[in-house]
Amino acid sequence: MAQWAKNLLNDDFFKEVVENLKKEQISVIINSNSSDIGKREDAYKHIKSIELITGHLEGLASETVIKEKKWKIL
Repeated sequence: MAQWAKNLLNDDFFKEVVENLKKEQISVIINSNSSDIGKREDAYKHIKSIELITGHLEGLASETVIKEKKWKIL
């Protein structure tokens, strides 16, 4: 699982897709009217969801490194 996550995080297409998704949501926030509070909140939640997913993948990717260090300490 760790290697799969590393490969995905290093994949140029995946990185581009994630970056484009974030940019789209930032654009929604920037281009919204002052009365579009719900729209901005939804876009913010989408950005946080993207970050949550990538953060989880980063955690999976570093899992083997953590396990290796754990055994060195013990």
